[in-house]
Amino acid sequence: MNERDSGIMIRTLIVQAASNPSGLDDRLFADTAIQIAGTQGRLNGLRPLTGTREGLDAIDPLPETAFKMMTVATFPPSEAVAEFLTSGTTSGNRGRLLVRDMDLYRLSAVEGFRLFAMYGEAPRRFLSLIPGASARPTSSLSWMADFVAGAFDDTGGRFVAADGTLDGGSVLDALARSRRTGEPLFLLGTSLDFLALFDFLASTNNAPIPAPGSRMMHTGGAKASGREITREDLRERAGALLGIREEDVIEEFGMTELFSQAYDSPVVTPGPRRLVPVPWMRTRVLDPRTLTDVPDGARGQLVHYDLANVDTCIALIAADTATRIHNGFAGISRSAGAATRGCSHEAAASVTEWRT
Repeated sequence: MNERDSGIMIRTLIVQAASNPSGLDDRLFADTAIQIAGTQGRLNGLRPLTGTREGLDAIDPLPETAFKMMTVATFPPSEAVAEFLTSGTTSGNRGRLLVRDMDLYRLSAVEGFRLFAMYGEAPRRFLSLIPGASARPTSSLSWMADFVAGAFDDTGGRFVAADGTLDGGSVLDALARSRRTGEPLFLLGTSLDFLALFDFLASTNNAPIPAPGSRMMHTGGAKASGREITREDLRERAGALLGIREEDVIEEFGMTELFSQAYDSPVVTPGPRRLVPVPWMRTRVLDPRTLTDVPDGARGQLVHYDLANVDTCIALIAADTATRIHNGFAGISRSAGAATRGCSHEAAASVTEWRT
């Protein structure tokens, strides 16, 4: 199968999986992943200590550091339409993902968001604390914010952060309009963005609370900035300052090196709070010594298998550890010695001050 046929096949699978409540069959996922991995040269049917490998075990994941050391692509760099860069929060050595098919990234991002965030009577007015792609063209998160606002907001969404500053006046106007019209808002931002927003709202007398039914999606940690807010505090302050219910505070997980995401969306995935990958991605939590799946409740190394990475590398071993919880994972932390990273720094670390 050539690369063009692989791209068409993945588009079809994403559309089918997004419209199917049962998602994507594990066998079909593994067979498709193996087929793509074969074209990428990432198959290895034997392991010295354990012998024959089957299913996803037959795929050799590429360490995330490879994206800092070399070009990871199945196509000539001259065919790239965009370049995504990792945050590089603690060093100047930044990972790079060359993008040949932006429409595939758009499809994956939009359909994943639709599944995990647009449940029920979802808000149709977006307020993004993440600068748009025109301001940060090398940020995959900024492109995602553009895609989501363009797909689900008839007006294209309102972007209220740029040039190092949160536009407090525009934020207050959007909140007041939501309250006045009864149209709920969908707020997008990193954890650091929301920390800045909450500080701003707390400093403003009688800041408007948006209409009932408003939601928010946050992503990325703020530790690299020297500031931090826990998930529990974030949900509590979202309720106190914006009137958003705890179950409507959605967390997203993504990596610059991946085209797909995972979500903690309690309404869609009830039970213990955890990040669950979109149906066309699988995330395994592996024992780093044996590369076998850890039992539920145990910690291990995260390995992501993303079918949308058809033009780069389908399997990525992240420098992250987490706890396996049912069909997802939680409690992400960087592995010992790994460089700190976070989209809060690249996409919107600028939102640490405001103007009105």
